[in-house]
Amino acid sequence: MRVYILRFRSESRLHAAFDLVLESPHVASCMIEATEARIRFLAPTHAADALVEQIYLAGGLVCCSRHDIDPTPERALGAAEDPATLASARR
Repeated sequence: MRVYILRFRSESRLHAAFDLVLESPHVASCMIEATEARIRFLAPTHAADALVEQIYLAGGLVCCSRHDIDPTPERALGAAEDPATLASARR
């Protein structure tokens, strides 16, 4: 999964891109920050990359950052909650 943060030059481009994000069946979560002219969304990597390319080609995208995340909650929480890891850390 990948989180994208997109910043736009104008409000009209922001809203047009947000419509594309909302229409995508692959987007798991999205948020618009109108004051900062930003959109944040979460989607599978391949689908997210294709969507951002489409948004980029439409114009108005000023900045884009992306962050890969681990889709499994257990791994995202880390090994600190694993009893074996806790036991070895206490020794």
